[in-house]
Amino acid sequence: MGTHNKRSKNILVNSDYYMFGLHAVKAAIENPNRKKHALWISENARAKVFNNYKIPKIPIFNLDKSKSLPISDNKVHQGAILKVSPLKQPSDILEIQKSKEPKLVVILDKVSDPQNVGAIIRSSLFFDCHGIINTYNGGSSENGSLVKAASGAFEQINYIQVANISQTITRLKKSGYLVIAIDENSTNKISSFKKNNDDIAIVFGAEGKGIRRLTKEQCDLQLSIDGNHNFSSLNVSTAVGITLFNLQSNKFKGC
Repeated sequence: MGTHNKRSKNILVNSDYYMFGLHAVKAAIENPNRKKHALWISENARAKVFNNYKIPKIPIFNLDKSKSLPISDNKVHQGAILKVSPLKQPSDILEIQKSKEPKLVVILDKVSDPQNVGAIIRSSLFFDCHGIINTYNGGSSENGSLVKAASGAFEQINYIQVANISQTITRLKKSGYLVIAIDENSTNKISSFKKNNDDIAIVFGAEGKGIRRLTKEQCDLQLSIDGNHNFSSLNVSTAVGITLFNLQSNKFKGC
């Protein structure tokens, strides 16, 4: 992961952008760590977004009366558009290791679709994951579509992009993580996995391509999701949700 810091300086990750959607905008307004620049909001959305929360001291425009908006017409903004700077994320995934409780990390091997990544962020927050790792090259970066799909969850979870997934996995293993690849071809099932108190990182592949061979070779073990594999592979966001549920169920069973 040493390449992460060097690579991040050369990638435009600090460009301001427009987020949209009631839940995403409301969560950003309430997040003191989110740098906000301007807001377009309808009268109907205004009460839902602000509620009892203090209105930020930024330019605010009446969306109902605006002749033109800063995003395209095909974006479903639900009456709220907010210009923001990207959230500052940890420069190193090991920075999240401040608590002594077992940690759970989701690794995305070049998952590019912002709708899928947003849904994965929601599931990961729901199941108490400590962070999500994706690639710079081929992975979805923070943007309006991703944040809207996350429906406010993006403000509450670490989303870290790295230059090299294999190097990241190696570093996590050296730090004590058990790294699991979710592979539909594995005969070992996630339901039979006996969870202990290890820190765990779970790797999921990109849409259609799956986990790359070199990435898979770095993992400690491979598991598949129980189901009808004669049908077709699951959408990656669905696979993440099912996997995290199984891990939580195993935890409550005392495995």
